[in-house]
Amino acid sequence: MSPRRLDRRAFLALAGLAPLAGCAGLAEPPLPWTRLRSIDLDVSPLADKGLPHYAEEVAAIGRPLLRQAFADLLAPGDAKAPRATVTIEEIRLAGSPGRNEGPLGWEDRDRLSGRLLVAPAGAAAVARRLFADRPPSDAGPWYLPDIDRLRLEGLLRVYVAWARREFSN
Repeated sequence: MSPRRLDRRAFLALAGLAPLAGCAGLAEPPLPWTRLRSIDLDVSPLADKGLPHYAEEVAAIGRPLLRQAFADLLAPGDAKAPRATVTIEEIRLAGSPGRNEGPLGWEDRDRLSGRLLVAPAGAAAVARRLFADRPPSDAGPWYLPDIDRLRLEGLLRVYVAWARREFSN
């Protein structure tokens, strides 16, 4: 029995899947904690960049979203439960909210990045990178008077949802 030759179509199919092979090992398992003593939103990186008023606005929108998303995990009286902090390091709102996508499909999207830090009592902290993006048009028509706030709120909802997905339940 001779080994099967790799024809052109099979080679192209495998070559197309090659970039995905690296992604298989990147998925991290959910964080093991089912209770948190507290969850906080850290916007100090935004304030440190010279945007203290914007950081306050982000915190005013984001903190209630965090409390709502993590309500089932919060156990303030549990001294053994870890404390978690969601940090927002950068927010980029697309320059043209009237368009969905740039030529590459991602250039004109609103983006937010940061990290989740979980600090168990008496153990090393665990950090996870977080990223969220969405088309600006998801917030509504570009001409709404509060469209930037709507865009920010939608982006924060996605970001908080990704933070919540890091936990198993």
